[in-house]
Amino acid sequence: MEQLGERLRRYRREARKTLLDVAREAGLSVGFLSQAERNLSGVSLSSLANIARALNVPLRLLIDQPEQRAPDSHAGRRRRYSTVDRGQSYERLSSTFPGSQINAVKMSLPIGYRSESVTHDGDEFVYVLSGNVCYCVGGVDYVLHPGDSLHFDGRQQHHLANIGEVAVEVVSVGTLPIFDDTANA
Repeated sequence: MEQLGERLRRYRREARKTLLDVAREAGLSVGFLSQAERNLSGVSLSSLANIARALNVPLRLLIDQPEQRAPDSHAGRRRRYSTVDRGQSYERLSSTFPGSQINAVKMSLPIGYRSESVTHDGDEFVYVLSGNVCYCVGGVDYVLHPGDSLHFDGRQQHHLANIGEVAVEVVSVGTLPIFDDTANA
């Protein structure tokens, strides 16, 4: 089965774009994108959404995300998925319907996890369920513990890191379109 890195490279070449072209359009570094294409680095959902937009392909061609047709979602019944096998995983919490604007996921981040630095359109809101995480937004560090939250403009450069001794679970809600399945009628 084709890994994410191979898909990224294939679609980039089909678009006749260089690493530099895609990195600039996606707001990422060339080095990071090169590592992602070689499956040496994990890729966040927001970065994948930016890459998909730069390549002019639907996000679902880069990653297999579960659909969430029903408006309700139940613990223990959601399918976990990952962008690459680096320990982080996601559970989809929100559905898609005509006019929907928010996308919600539960993120599980292993000890030592650190995301790439990214920017994207829209709002982002996070709520920490367990563990300790540091979000760096616009050069300011926000250390968050269970029960803490943060709401910020995704156009600001940001990244996050698990700074604790246990895995982190965070609910992330944003307006960046990370689910591109067919909207329910």
